[in-house]
This record gives sequence, C-alpha cells and structure tokens, in this order.
Amino acid sequence: MPPIHLDLSVKECLDGHPETLPVFQSFGFHDFDSPQVRDKLGPFLKLRTLLKFKRIDPELFLARCCQAAEADSTSELASSAADIQTAQPTLLALLPCGLKVSLDRALQTFAEQLAASNAPLAYLAEGNVNHEMSYYPYVDSVESVDELPDLILSSDLNAFYHRRFLERFVLPGHFVSVNGPMHPRMAEMGYTDPRGHFTQFCANALVAVHVKDVRPELAPPVSWSDLLQPEYRKSIIMRGQDSFFCSGVLVPFFRLFGMEAIPRLAANVCGGTHPAQMVKMIDARAEGCPPFFIMPWFFARKIKAAERIEILFPEEGAFVSPVQLLVKKSKQKELAQVIDFLMGKALHQHCSDNFFPTPHPEVADILPAGKRLFWIGWNFIYANDLEQVKQSVGETFTAEYQRTGGAGCG
Repeated sequence: MPPIHLDLSVKECLDGHPETLPVFQSFGFHDFDSPQVRDKLGPFLKLRTLLKFKRIDPELFLARCCQAAEADSTSELASSAADIQTAQPTLLALLPCGLKVSLDRALQTFAEQLAASNAPLAYLAEGNVNHEMSYYPYVDSVESVDELPDLILSSDLNAFYHRRFLERFVLPGHFVSVNGPMHPRMAEMGYTDPRGHFTQFCANALVAVHVKDVRPELAPPVSWSDLLQPEYRKSIIMRGQDSFFCSGVLVPFFRLFGMEAIPRLAANVCGGTHPAQMVKMIDARAEGCPPFFIMPWFFARKIKAAERIEILFPEEGAFVSPVQLLVKKSKQKELAQVIDFLMGKALHQHCSDNFFPTPHPEVADILPAGKRLFWIGWNFIYANDLEQVKQSVGETFTAEYQRTGGAGCG
C-alpha cells in the first residue's frame, strides 16, 4: 500500500486509500463525496494544494489519513485500489459554454486515438459555469509549477492573469506561447502575447443585442459609451447574479472609459443572468424583457426570434473575453502531438463554426464586414494586478447597482 504524502493527488489518495474519504469529509471537503468530482477533478489537485486552500495543518490531515488507513489495513479493496495505475493528468480544459460540447467531443475522439496507440491522454473538459468542477479557487494555493497540469485551456480574465500567478509562474518563463502567425483580424488588435507566455486560443466575442419592439423610443447604441447615458436607465441585462457580474464586460468598460463609467453602467443594468436564460427571455417574449442585452455572440446567434432583434457590434468592437492555453515549457516537446491537435485547423474550425473568432490563419474570418473586436491589451494586463482591478470594479458596480434598486427590468 503506497504511503500517504502531500504530493499525492486527491484521486491517488482516495483510490489507494478509500477509507480516508471520511477524513476528507471531516475537514469539509464534501465535493469529493461525488465519484465524478473524484475521478475528474481529483487527478489535477495535489493534497498540498487542497490543504493550503483551506488553511488546514498538513501534518494533522496526514496523521488522520494514516490512522484511517491503518485501521482498515486489512481491506482488500484498499489494497487492490492502491495498485491502480492511471495516466498522468495532462490537459485541464475549462471552457466557455459555447465550446464545451463541440470541443469535449473532439477531445474525446482524439484521446481515443491516442489510447489506441498506447499514448493515453488524461484530461478534464468542463464548462466554466460548473462550479463543482472549478479549478480556479485552488490556483492561488499552488506553490510549485509541478502541481499544475501540463496544459491548461481556460476562458475569461481568470486567476491565471492575476499578479500572484504571473509573478510566480508566468514571468519566470514556466509557460511558453505556441502561437504562430495570426489571422490578420486578431493580429490587428494585438492578440499575440508580446512576452511569449500565453497562447491565445480563440476569442469569446461579447456583443450587444437590441430587442427592437421593447421601448422602441430608445435608439440602439453606436458606441459602448452610449449604454452609459441616463436614457438607458434600467434597460440592460448582462451576465451575472446577485452581487456578481461578468468581469468580461466590466473590465473592458473600465479600460475604455475609466472607473467613473462603472456606476453609470450599473444604474442602467436591470438584472443579471446566464446567457442561455437571456435567449429564453427574448424567444418567450417574457414579461420584463429589457430592450438591451450584453451576451456572447454564440448565444446571440441562438435566438430564434430573429425578427425581434439586431446584433450590434459597437464601434469600439465586440468585447473579447479571451480563451487561452498555458503550455509548460518543460513539456512542450513531449506533448507536441497534443499541442498540434489543440492548435490545428480542425479544432479551430469548431471554434469558428460556433462564432468564436480564432487566430488560426487558415480559418476564414467570421466577423461581419466592417465590424471589430476590442481586446483590453497586454500592456494593461502586465501593468496591473487584474485581481485587484476586477475586485475594485466589481465592488463599485455592485454598490451602485444595489443603490439604484438592483433587479427591475421593464
């Protein structure tokens, strides 16, 4: 039976010593009650990361686990489980909703091909909204690059852009960009990381949707700044709920118009919800449907009541919520086959077909003629602590949103 130590993954510990599950539960790790979470997220989390996240004394935890293992040392289940050999987890893919199904299917097919040639690929592909499977809460607890998956495909302005992660793992050169020549549209907005760390995979384009038969006296915005004007008061729904609203919208507004724009936007937002619910609201002609929505282009194209709406690309461009790939420099050659698949034309065609603009130079531009994309820019990312920016902008927005009545469309 293998010893229990901090460099075991959660899955290795629970597979080798199933009798330790009550110990996990006693320390509050109830997510791992689910076999799905144990099998999918468990391989990507080391015990040391998990314990640091919860600020639990590692010696105490290990002692409790060892006691549980010794008390059940005669268990045949534990002994046989301890011998299970699994592929080293390689790819963690935290995907935007619009890409989850198509990319997961493509990854599964690719993994089956690799398995047939005795080169198994252990990966997890989950939607960004699946909080049960979310890896982001643990990122700030990682101390060593060895605790991180070799390839991380993620979406949004997430924890991998935060100052702590940049200084500890990105700026020292642990990750390397594998972007080649970019499509002119993406090169034009400076999507390539000039420092060569992040690989930009594709872009989740956030557009404005105008419901033409609701408050028809309101003219559609030409610029994103138009949505800050007082005549748009309580006329906009964006992604969010309660006290959380999408940083993929708030940060670009801050980047373009400064902090003074944030309370003005908050006064004009009448609610927050998931984009899928926005689509249902428009198609169902729901009571309280506002005249304007800010949502991903993928979801805007899902609206069946096309005669009711127009999809708007304000003059600054649709906001880019990035989808990026982190590639460990030390694993680049070893994982060349997987990287080539991820960056190949076929997978990027999936992105384009789902209205996610891609930097792949051989995939046709899908943006309407004369329309643009807006990216907050690498100078902004490297010059600021994005975690603090998001926190400050979010708190300012929420305070004004609640002060002006919160939810209340129509």
